[in-house]
Amino acid sequence: MNETLKIANSPVMWTLSLLIVAVVVFQSIVFYRLASKRVKTTNLLKPDQVKKALKIGVIGTIGPAFAVFAVAIALIAQVGGPLTLARIGIIGSAAFEMIAAQIGSGGTAGTPEFVPKMLSAAAWVMTLGGGGWLVVVFFTTKHIDSLSEKFKKANPLTIVYMSVFAPFIIFFSLGYGEVINKGLLKETTDIAPLLALIAGGISVVIVNKIVAKDSSKKWLKEWAMGISVVVAMVVGTLLS
Repeated sequence: MNETLKIANSPVMWTLSLLIVAVVVFQSIVFYRLASKRVKTTNLLKPDQVKKALKIGVIGTIGPAFAVFAVAIALIAQVGGPLTLARIGIIGSAAFEMIAAQIGSGGTAGTPEFVPKMLSAAAWVMTLGGGGWLVVVFFTTKHIDSLSEKFKKANPLTIVYMSVFAPFIIFFSLGYGEVINKGLLKETTDIAPLLALIAGGISVVIVNKIVAKDSSKKWLKEWAMGISVVVAMVVGTLLS
């Protein structure tokens, strides 16, 4: 185990992981420049709206980042810092990486049986399993834009409906999986996921009511998602 972690935390591994993260940073810069160019040529948004959108986007990542950070700590102890950075640092799922590490290593990650060969197997499973995000984003983003233009021409309301309902569908599917499959349908019923979901929803309602009563606190709306995620995490942890 100690020999394996020495390899996992070696300078070569750090160099390779930083190169992978650099690819994501490069993609982010390219997408930002393309978006900025699009805004300037179409005048879809005003400069202050662009700044507000960026601010909301940054704030919105704070809540989910706590969950990723918690999983990353456990993952570092199993497969080392570089591999964790390479996997968590790209567009992936922290929970998936934990499962992939265990499957790839044959359940030996974090145990004395975790030899270098098992580290290599875990790294391959984690990389191949999560690499799809990078490939899909790189090759499909431009085509999605042209597809949305076709939808707009066919029926302008299609994009509006998709923008409104897509977040609800995503959160519902994620919430359903956690609440039903991992909570209520377990052999020993666990209501913690359900109560966490309810607590997160209530926190958003409270934020909206505060903003409605006091217009000077509109900035709270930008923090609504982050607050709801943190509240849900705290409630879920306390009740688990």
